[in-house]
Parts: sequence; C-alpha cells; structure tokens
Amino acid sequence: MSSLPAFEDLDALPVTFRTTVGEEHLDLNGHMNIAHYFAFGGRALWDRSREDLAMPDSYIEDRDRTTFTAEQHLRYLGESTLGDEIAVPVVVVARGDKSLHLAALILNRTRGQLACVLESMLVHVDFSTRRPTSFPDDVAAAIDAAVAADRTPWPLPISGAVAVRSPSDAG
Repeated sequence: MSSLPAFEDLDALPVTFRTTVGEEHLDLNGHMNIAHYFAFGGRALWDRSREDLAMPDSYIEDRDRTTFTAEQHLRYLGESTLGDEIAVPVVVVARGDKSLHLAALILNRTRGQLACVLESMLVHVDFSTRRPTSFPDDVAAAIDAAVAADRTPWPLPISGAVAVRSPSDAG
C-alpha cells in the first residue's frame, strides 16, 4: 500500500457500522484498544454479508451453508481516542468460487482519517460437512454485483497479503 485515498473519498462510501469510542474501548495508553478495531471491523463485515450479499441470519438454517474466516490482516494507520466518531464502510474486493475477500475501512470521522483496515478472507462452507463448497448461483450473483458496485476510481488501501486464489479457488 503506497498511498492512501483521500479521506473524503473513503467517507463517501456507504457505511455498514457506526459507533463512538467510549471509555470501555480505551486501553492504558488512552486510545482505542486493538480488540475494538477488530470487533468493529468484524461486526461490519458480518453485517455486510448478512444484509447485502444474500447470506442472512437464516442462511445456515435455510440452506445449510455459511462462511468461515480463513485469514485476516489488520493495518493500523491512525489513533482513535475517547469521543471519536467511527464509521466503517465495507468493500467487497473479490470473489472466488468458494471464497470472498472483504475490507472493512475503519474511519475516524472526528480526525478525518483512515484509522485501520481489516481485510478478511472468508470461505463458503457446507455447514453439515464443514468443508468448502461453491457459492450458490444467487449468492454468487449478489456478491458479483457488490464487487462491481464497490469498485473505486482509486486504489483500495489493502495489503496485498490477502487475496482470492485462482483459477479454481480450490478448497
């Protein structure tokens, strides 16, 4: 990641999760503890999957499918302290046959900066066998639509350490 997009560009993305840094989020250094960046980013990733990617809370029960997290990468870029307003847009980066790459961009709106990027590689799983399986056509179509809609004219601030495997996305 060489340069970061302008905060205004990041702040224009649709937000999946919002919160304000409270006393309960602070560590002994007086700033937000790393666990809360992970929790806020993880919550936003899950919400985006449930709300926009055709995998609602009933997905396991109705279709016997789910996603498991296979890999994550966090990069801290700015500090957040008591009272700072946090907004988390989630970008759907790419989809494989059985995998999904998402990035939660944790914005500190009070300071006008990107505070953290949480990238996550999810694997689509048959819940009964707990083995990777292909996305159903309707879910794949919803994810592909999100990948297209989330494309930006500027490079995403992602690490390059997390990526969909090609060509078969074997699992």
